[in-house]
Amino acid sequence: MLPSLLRLQPRNPTTATPLDPETIFSAALGTIFTDDVRNQHGDPENVIVYNSVYGELEFRTSDPVKEEGRRRFAHYLWNAGVLLGEVIGGRGVRPGGERDREWSGMEEGDKREGDEGRRWWISREEEERWGVKSERVLELGAGVGLAGIVSVLAGAEEVTISDYPAPEVLATLAENVSTNVSGHLRYRVNIEGHEWGDLSTPFALANAGRYTRILAADCLWMPDEHHNLATSMLHFLSPAEDARVLVMAGFHTGRAKLAPFFEVVGQEGLEVEEIWEMDADGERREWMTEREGEGVAERKKWTVAAKLKRKH
Repeated sequence: MLPSLLRLQPRNPTTATPLDPETIFSAALGTIFTDDVRNQHGDPENVIVYNSVYGELEFRTSDPVKEEGRRRFAHYLWNAGVLLGEVIGGRGVRPGGERDREWSGMEEGDKREGDEGRRWWISREEEERWGVKSERVLELGAGVGLAGIVSVLAGAEEVTISDYPAPEVLATLAENVSTNVSGHLRYRVNIEGHEWGDLSTPFALANAGRYTRILAADCLWMPDEHHNLATSMLHFLSPAEDARVLVMAGFHTGRAKLAPFFEVVGQEGLEVEEIWEMDADGERREWMTEREGEGVAERKKWTVAAKLKRKH
């Protein structure tokens, strides 16, 4: 389960007071009550530790000082961001020796003898299509920057991690890059402020059509921003035939808020190449714009995953 890949620890273990019982209980709700999946993680007082195939990565969240920053919720890590990091990061051996095992819609009873470990999210064939190795990557609405940082570790040629241009958000991204990306890889990553739809800035003007992979995790919950987001995606996306936009978003804010985005992209020069839904355990089902009787607890478990390309 996605939340099991994360844990909280104090920012400064030597001076901080222990995590209070309420924080510990909140973080464990998904384990105690399996029908209640926690999909929002972190606060400025603690560090989120992500148990990735590249080792334990540490992420701090920003502490927005203005209402506009808080309204965009860049100060949390969401499950869709973790899932996107998992998929583009590839399978491997995690700290503790647990190995990600083969999966392609395989049932638990079908696993091979001696093939222990966590079931992987996508098939080998899909890994090729969702991979970022040797690609030029732009992450939009990065939050803590997990997907962008994983892209660097996964072998991307270059990575730009961007979010709303609030100083505290960009400073937190810089801190997370410094913590998780070693010196010999640091030259591959840079951080930029970008407000979706604003193509008049020096960054936007200088990088039109530059990126062969654009990442967006949990960026679809504001319908009023759908056109702006799609505009930025198309602007920065390379005209190369294999350039793609990789999108993941959780349904916790309501399916109705997300669904219109996949119509908007068609108006902005993009098209949906593939799309499905996946829950926090890796189970998959077809994408639907509506699901009758879907309650809050049920939809919190699910994420939409989509791959977009330029219209031809």
